[in-house]
Amino acid sequence: MKQNPKDIPVVESLRAGILTRDGFMGEDTRPFTQIIMDDAALLASAGFTLQEITDKMAELTKAGLTATGAPVDYQGFIITVEEYMGKLSCPFRDHRAPKRNTEVINQHGQRMSWTDLSIHLIKAHGFFQGKGSPYRLEPDELAAFLFTE
Repeated sequence: MKQNPKDIPVVESLRAGILTRDGFMGEDTRPFTQIIMDDAALLASAGFTLQEITDKMAELTKAGLTATGAPVDYQGFIITVEEYMGKLSCPFRDHRAPKRNTEVINQHGQRMSWTDLSIHLIKAHGFFQGKGSPYRLEPDELAAFLFTE
């Protein structure tokens, strides 16, 4: 499939060393549009929407911000938020997010982490990042992590 010329700036921004050291694609060779479609199918098969997932991620990050740098117990999750100076630009060129990492441990002892930019990428673009990216979140695993009791 031929690349849409309007996607060229996005493709460039997704590469390592442009907006972030590691980029957003990892070793994934699929076009970002295919990654988005494949992840949408995974999320649908898990029975959740982008809105449900990102609302819960944002809720947990907000809860963790009540004690930045220290663990917070919130609704069965242990949340630690670390903030750093500066902002990260969205590769789709529509947002700048604070440099913030949220690490969450669920009631089963499983850990997941994300950034504020990850929340934006998922909510606004349906982009969970490419396989092998340091901040890649598997949609079905994320849904199970956030909503399994």
